[in-house]
Amino acid sequence: MSDWEKCKQRFPDRISLNNEERDHLSILFEDHFAATENAQHFLFANLGDTVLWSAGSSHPWQYLDDNSTVTNEVLTARFLDKEYIDNLHPLKGTGQYQGKEVKFSPARYCWVYLNNQTVHLHGTSASETPKSPTDDDTARVEELLERTETTVALAIQKLQTISRPASPAV
Repeated sequence: MSDWEKCKQRFPDRISLNNEERDHLSILFEDHFAATENAQHFLFANLGDTVLWSAGSSHPWQYLDDNSTVTNEVLTARFLDKEYIDNLHPLKGTGQYQGKEVKFSPARYCWVYLNNQTVHLHGTSASETPKSPTDDDTARVEELLERTETTVALAIQKLQTISRPASPAV
């Protein structure tokens, strides 16, 4: 049985997290829960094979096995190319790249802009980074929207011309 399963077994009466507690979770945590022991509320999280706990959002994450504090280096270790990201938030996986807001996508395992386009970091080229099908789709959708807007505007003009009665013949 894994350490995480043992932890969940130790606290069978698990509680849902409130919004403040959810904000204290890392995007890389694989599972989490809250529990109360001796009238004290605790958060528990699973990071890989490691079980972590915290006394709440104003307290640091600690290892369950020895109560030592989890460092930001550990919390950010799975973020690829984090050295290129400014103002990296170790829990939320957000920051800036060349002045633009970015976030780490655990599902795609790469940095993305807030519009979900892949960030091509220094030293990587588009040929090295798998191109998302949405990159081409976005350009096609924009072109289609422009053409549709033009078509609709022309149709409205024609309808307005047709609906105006002709002036009486003299």
